[in-house]
Amino acid sequence: MLNEDLLSAWLHLGVVIDNQRLVSDLPFNEALVCGILLRAQERGQALTASDLCTQTRILKSQMNALLNSLEKKGFIQRQRSRTDLRRMELSLLPCGAERYQESHRQTLALVDRLIDSVGPDTVRTLIPMLLQVADNVDRILKEV
Repeated sequence: MLNEDLLSAWLHLGVVIDNQRLVSDLPFNEALVCGILLRAQERGQALTASDLCTQTRILKSQMNALLNSLEKKGFIQRQRSRTDLRRMELSLLPCGAERYQESHRQTLALVDRLIDSVGPDTVRTLIPMLLQVADNVDRILKEV
């Protein structure tokens, strides 16, 4: 019964997060990709679609559709690498960065309300537990 209870809680959290659209202006995957690109650019790194697929575990076909959508919105651009012409690198444009950061501020405001609601000590306890669960699920799925 513990397995059913854990699965039920996990699914409930997923439904609440997905249906409430933590990032109201952007679909979840678009926000995820924009955030990854922004952090990479801040570190001076250039990423490809394959890099994003690896980090997000989004299928290549889905990633291409996602990148096409972001490109049509003017959020990203693709360009050939100057050092390796085989690589098509992605960059987040100022418009995309601004929209992502606006949505990210909204998400952080929600997270702040959650911290206020459950208390910072509970959150400090929860973070390593969530990371441990995520790492274990990742490991188990790789074994399958």
